[in-house]
Amino acid sequence: MAIFLWLFQFISPITFILGGLYLLEAPSPLALVLGGVAAVLGLVTGIVGWGDTVPPRWFWIKSSMELADSRFMTALGYAIQFFFIPPCVIGLIEYFG
Repeated sequence: MAIFLWLFQFISPITFILGGLYLLEAPSPLALVLGGVAAVLGLVTGIVGWGDTVPPRWFWIKSSMELADSRFMTALGYAIQFFFIPPCVIGLIEYFG
């Protein structure tokens, strides 16, 4: 899981930009529905993968409440990033297909 999250950090800005451009140009219902499904998967990935992105305890400089807030924000961030994957793929298929 940690390797997937590490690789996704490099891919997500590209999918975010291309998917956002596709949604601005021609938002289709299919892209929005698939984006919603992917966002739910991203939320689950963010909740499960949060432990892989948190540094060891001796590097913590936050209180336990701030870390709990960080877990929610991490999951929400992954949900938003996963939302833009299907529009990016659909846009690339339409552009190159």
